Order: sequence, then C-alpha cells, then structure tokens
Amino acid sequence: MSETKIKYLISESENMIMEYLWKHESGKTFRDITEYLNDICQKDWKKQTINTFIRRLIDKGLVVSQNAEHKKVYYPAMTYTEYKQGEARDFINELYDGSMYAFLSTFSGGQKLDKNTAEDLRKILEEE
Repeated sequence: MSETKIKYLISESENMIMEYLWKHESGKTFRDITEYLNDICQKDWKKQTINTFIRRLIDKGLVVSQNAEHKKVYYPAMTYTEYKQGEARDFINELYDGSMYAFLSTFSGGQKLDKNTAEDLRKILEEE
C-alpha cells in the first residue's frame, strides 16, 4: 500500500463531520451523517454537498469507508489525539521549518521559561 500524505488542514464543515465520527467509533452511514448535520447542526445541505465534504476527508486521508450490508460506513482514519499531533507537526514543519527550537523561541517571546515549564518540556521530549 502506498503511503498517502495526510492533509490536516480542514474546513469548519469538514471538522463537524470529523467530530461526529470521533464521538461514534462504531462508524456512521451517509444517512447518519446527513441527519446529524441537517437535524442536529441545523444545516440545510443537499446530499451532494455532504458527499463532497466526505470525499475531501477521504482524499485527505482522514476518513475511511467500508461496505457493510449494502451501505457504506464511514470511520475516522485516526483518533482525535493522533489528528491533533499530526496537525501540530504540520504547523511546526510549515511555519518553523520543522524546528521545535524556533517554535518554542517564538512561543516564549524570547523569554526564559520557568524551571517547571522547562522540566515539563524536557520530559515530553525525552518520551519521543
């Protein structure tokens, strides 16, 4: 299987679908997703619009589908935590050339970190 570059940048509408799928690990059908968006989220989207959002999420590597009993069931391709970690990596890679040092330096505004924060960061970095 060829490895697809996951695209973490998603629209607000795509995010609504992802949040729904993350809450329901058992997967959801197109009908479930449509009812959620139109009834619960009070959108008035046509099937074609919702299908476009789902297709984009599949193309980005964030959603997978399986055939089950004459219908497709959609699942998140990763957990919410995995998504957020990937989103953060992409952010640092794109804006700071992958340099955690450059990111933290910018984040801290050039100020020294207090000892507790520095120690917490050290622990996190040692886990990797």
